[in-house]
Amino acid sequence: MRTPYEIDDEVYAAKLAALGEVDVLCSHIPPDVPELCYDTVARRFERGSSALLETIRRTRPRYALFGHVHQPLARRTRIGVTECVNVGHFASTGTPWALEW
Repeated sequence: MRTPYEIDDEVYAAKLAALGEVDVLCSHIPPDVPELCYDTVARRFERGSSALLETIRRTRPRYALFGHVHQPLARRTRIGVTECVNVGHFASTGTPWALEW
């Protein structure tokens, strides 16, 4: 998207591939899942990451937390055992999402 400090997809994928097992995986952009990437207000798909989606499938963290899409079609979904949550989606309710272990 050519924004400051952005890394390209290959570098991002390599960084994700270097991760070991984690319980919580935090990122700015969501995994590349249509209902998590579609912004209902902007009426367009925002950027998601296929490398992040693959990492979630491979490492199976308990949670994948992200933001980026301000008004997603779905604010959470499951990918296998992983609960994927858009934690930035609280502007309309005023109630932030909190991780309860």
